[in-house]
Amino acid sequence: MNIPLHIVSTRKLTSDKVTELKAKGWKFTSHDFIGKVIDIPSGLNHQSICKHVVLTSITGAKAFLQITNQLGLDKSNYTVYCISRGTKEYVQTSGLSIKSTAPDASTLADEILRDVDVKEVVHIGGNLKRNELSEKLNSAGVAVHNVIAYRTEFTPVTIGISYQAIIFFSPSAVDSFLSHNPVLQVPCFCIGKTTADHAAQNGYQHTYIPDAPSEEILLNTIVAHYSKSQAHVKE
Repeated sequence: MNIPLHIVSTRKLTSDKVTELKAKGWKFTSHDFIGKVIDIPSGLNHQSICKHVVLTSITGAKAFLQITNQLGLDKSNYTVYCISRGTKEYVQTSGLSIKSTAPDASTLADEILRDVDVKEVVHIGGNLKRNELSEKLNSAGVAVHNVIAYRTEFTPVTIGISYQAIIFFSPSAVDSFLSHNPVLQVPCFCIGKTTADHAAQNGYQHTYIPDAPSEEILLNTIVAHYSKSQAHVKE
């Protein structure tokens, strides 16, 4: 790759791939454009948490574990439906029983609906949660009890230097970034379809998602994109 690339990431990157790419001349500006603060509602009791629990973020999983500790609940009594990638990994290491996983909230709702015995779920979410899951489940007759157990806060900065691509890990990160920065028509790489759709709705014309929702594969997607682009230039 002959062209030095500057990539902006709206979350601090942890993959060893970053070190490898920096050695090849790539530049990264990484900043956490959102922060999450667990804030358990004071009025919760054991009746507030039904048997089937939906977790769509690592922070939601952490909040659920905090709820079980505060209320003295037995984790083994609960069945979890959760988003894949990091959330799934965190839930697995926490000793919770996972029934089904999916890459996004809408597909997770489909997985829940496959279990015809499930009549209600509790979703441990945040103040900026999206409505796809609740709307799909409610319309199919499954009651969703939403427990807002954490706050997502914008922590934006202004990016004052040029860059050739941007990485988004959530719709909230898109909103936070755009609160201080304009849409530039650079390739926009997103962790999943929901985030890519939100980026497109906000003006990004060229969005890309990895084959699987992981930081490592997302970075490989960026490498493949620019390798292909530069090959075309040479031709």
